[in-house]
Amino acid sequence: MRDDFEDYARAIGIILVVYGHVLRGLATAGIVPAGHWILSTDYAIYTFHMPLFFVLSGLHVERSLRRGRVGFLRKKVESIVYPYVLWSLLQGAVQWMASADTNHPFAPADFLRIFWDPWGQFWFLYALFLCQVFVCVTSTRRTVLIGAAVIAYIAGSILDLGMLTLGLKFFLFFATGILLGSTELRNLAARFSTWPRVAGTFVLLVVAIHVARPLGDYNGIAALPATALGVLLVCELSYVMERYSGFGPLRALGVASMPIYLAHILAGSGARIVLMHFHLDNLYLQLAAGVLCGLLVPLAMYHVAARMRIEKLVGFPKSGAPTHRGGRGHGPAGALN
Repeated sequence: MRDDFEDYARAIGIILVVYGHVLRGLATAGIVPAGHWILSTDYAIYTFHMPLFFVLSGLHVERSLRRGRVGFLRKKVESIVYPYVLWSLLQGAVQWMASADTNHPFAPADFLRIFWDPWGQFWFLYALFLCQVFVCVTSTRRTVLIGAAVIAYIAGSILDLGMLTLGLKFFLFFATGILLGSTELRNLAARFSTWPRVAGTFVLLVVAIHVARPLGDYNGIAALPATALGVLLVCELSYVMERYSGFGPLRALGVASMPIYLAHILAGSGARIVLMHFHLDNLYLQLAAGVLCGLLVPLAMYHVAARMRIEKLVGFPKSGAPTHRGGRGHGPAGALN
């Protein structure tokens, strides 16, 4: 069973991911003027959109661990490591062949780096798998998990160990998802899901971002209040959307969040390159085209793969799981889980 609430949260998150990467690609290509107001949105969304996915990924870990640690990790190798390796190689090959048009040329020697230095957006899958390994080493017992998460975050804030540092820092959010669980997160969102409270959360988020920005990085300690408020705001909106029937197309993006995450850079960058060849460098046109292609092209790929029944072969999650409302189901909920 899938959970509509979690799919809506993933949908909002994946839209922000695609938007952020398209915007950064346009900035690197020189299409966004220096000092343009739209660049401020980059810091804002990066305070919470990736922590959101770590929280969502932790919601069903306790249930998954019932098959045992070995079975749990075997499943994660299939659903996280295999897509990571496959799509890292695929994206790298495309960027290598199109190196004259890309922002980040790819060399053959870079293929080996994926085992210790993820390429592009794939850092998330690498760090997520590290978090899954960490929880197998520690425990899901509340006292142990809280202590491990705090120590990991402090260590990740102090040490500079490449991907291990990212895994340590983001383990705090992964552990938060485990501690809350799907039902408690839904209940938390329900308590704040009236429009005045949603508006209040948004105002507090804007203030928290404004306070945090001069104090350091969006992954820093000063940004933690903005992170918590941003995740809460997405959950509030997701709970509201679940109660109405007009958001089905948006939920489809949440169902396809993994395929979109894997393929959106190729689709969004391809849109930018095509438009540039036609000398269409208007910022808003480029941004709209990049985001739409980054969302819809992978979504179409997912549907084609499902029709051909080759989802697992191409690193996508199995499609066709039934849905439910109310968060009472016990099955996996969401592609990036």
